[in-house]
Amino acid sequence: MDPPSARTMFCLPYAGGGASAYAGLRRALADLTVVPVQLPGRENRIAEPPEFTVTGIADDLAPATAEPYVLYGHSMGARLAFDVVRELRRRGLRQPSRLYVGGAHPPDRRVPLAAAVELPDDAFIDQLVRRSDALPELKHLHELRELMMPVLRADFTWIKNHTFVPEPPIDSPIVAFAGLDDGEVGAADMLGWARHTTAGFRLRTLRGGHLFVRDRPAELAALIAADLTAEHTLPEPDELQLWAGRRADHETVLRRYAGRATAGTSHAGDLTLVAAIGAHEPRIGVSVLQARDLGGPDRPGGLAELSADEREQIEDAAEEDRRWLALRAVAAKRALMAAAGRGGDPAAAGFPDLTDPGPWRAHDEPELARWQVVHLSLGEAVAAVAVPYDRVRLSFDMAG
Repeated sequence: MDPPSARTMFCLPYAGGGASAYAGLRRALADLTVVPVQLPGRENRIAEPPEFTVTGIADDLAPATAEPYVLYGHSMGARLAFDVVRELRRRGLRQPSRLYVGGAHPPDRRVPLAAAVELPDDAFIDQLVRRSDALPELKHLHELRELMMPVLRADFTWIKNHTFVPEPPIDSPIVAFAGLDDGEVGAADMLGWARHTTAGFRLRTLRGGHLFVRDRPAELAALIAADLTAEHTLPEPDELQLWAGRRADHETVLRRYAGRATAGTSHAGDLTLVAAIGAHEPRIGVSVLQARDLGGPDRPGGLAELSADEREQIEDAAEEDRRWLALRAVAAKRALMAAAGRGGDPAAAGFPDLTDPGPWRAHDEPELARWQVVHLSLGEAVAAVAVPYDRVRLSFDMAG
């Protein structure tokens, strides 16, 4: 993921949003020309029906593709941006040097909030305010609701009806941003964008909720600027930096942290995961497992490392979920043991709910309770990292 030479970033809005949502980002990115795309039915195009198409947006951007550019889409805009990139590829035009996506489920996954578009107005607005940081004024300002409702209904109908058509992954690197306080789309959800590119993937977590592009533009701008300049910084307090790639390349990554950060490494086949936190923090634990690491179908999950309650949870689960639950549990146990620097009985560190998306904490083991376990899905592998933080900002790089 070499730093792009682009000096222009086109931006596509979240549902109900307009070009003004990017005003803060425009001010904060002084060295980059930020060009928000104004969709019909909003702000200075309020008189137009709130209808848009991917081909129409591609038509608007096509003349600008002669020069290098990057593309940012937030929430609904991320899905739009991804489809626009594929449309530009079909036309044989230049693809963006980066596709930035914020607060969005991967395009091959449904958006749970989209079902709210079927609700009456009051219930629909309540869902948007509670789950996606929509303006609370929509609840009681009649004029604002009357202005915004047609756009919101049209946008969420588009999201609900959006159909993912399988095509080869795009050739643009994807950099995903997740809000630490976003209860609708978490960092674990956004890892799914990695499977849609052949050119490398990054995930950055920043403080803020679902609409951090509106509420925390300076922090988002700093992350974009660092990506554009290939700047590598050491982990900040509460930050976990991760790198996944070929085993042969991981020594280069470790040299970044030598003597300046607390790092851990785990291997599974040719895949290596490197994790790093601040230099003065306690040790961390890292574990990567593939399904074949746990034995054959008659041994679903290295059960000797699990407690009786955990084995029961696995046995009670649907058959297709058992190996996945076992992978998560065993990886978490090994990460915890590595963090604690002990060779004790892994079964003593129990997890009450193996289906919980996490982060996890061990119960009945006060000595291990200082760490929480963060899981990542890496294609055919499951990774677990035990960190000494209550809240974790992820910075994750996956080699192409």
